[in-house]
Amino acid sequence: MSQQQYPYAAPPPGPFGPPVPPPRPNGTNVMAILAIVFAFLFSPLGIVFGVVGRRQTARTGQAGRGLATTGLVLSVVFLLLGIAATVYLTVLAGQLLRSVPTTSVPEAPTVSTPAVTGPVGPGTVGVADGDYGPELPADALAAEVGTRSGATDVICPGYLPAQVEASSTCDGTLDGQAARFRATVTAVDGSEATIDIAREQ
Repeated sequence: MSQQQYPYAAPPPGPFGPPVPPPRPNGTNVMAILAIVFAFLFSPLGIVFGVVGRRQTARTGQAGRGLATTGLVLSVVFLLLGIAATVYLTVLAGQLLRSVPTTSVPEAPTVSTPAVTGPVGPGTVGVADGDYGPELPADALAAEVGTRSGATDVICPGYLPAQVEASSTCDGTLDGQAARFRATVTAVDGSEATIDIAREQ
C-alpha cells in the first residue's frame, strides 16, 4: 500500500522581513531646475529656489540636489557681483558729475551812472550871531543846499562863518546815491549871506 503525498504549503512570510523602500519620485526636482534658471535671471529668487530644492531632494530622494546646489552657489555669486557693480557704478557716476564743469551764466555788467559834479547854483542863508561871531547855522545851510540841489537828508557839520570864501561840505542823498556838496560864502550883506553851491561827488 502506497503512502499518499500531500502538497506542501509554504509558510506565510514573517513580520520581520526586510523593509520595502518607498517608491522614488520620478524626474528632477522642479525647485532645483528653477534655482538654475533664476540664478541668471534674478539671483535673489534663485537663492530661495536653491535652498528649497536642496531641502526637498534631501527629504524625498528626488534627483536634482546637485542642480539646486549649483543654482544656489551661482545665485550667491551673481548677487555679490551685482552689488559690487552697483557700488562701483555709483562711485564712478559721482566722480564724473563732480568733474563736469558747470557752465555759469555770466552776470550782466552793472552800469553805474556817474555822479554829475559841478556848480548847482547860488543860494541865500540868514546870518545868525554865534559864539564866535556872525555865522550861517548848520541846519539853515543844510536846508538851503537841499532846496537848491534837490538832495534829501542833507547834513552840514557845524556852522559856517559868515565870511567871504569860507566854505563847508554837506552830505546828502540825490537820486538814491550819496552826494556831497560844497557851500562857499560869496557875499555877506547884513543879516543875509550869499553862498555858491557846487556838487563834489
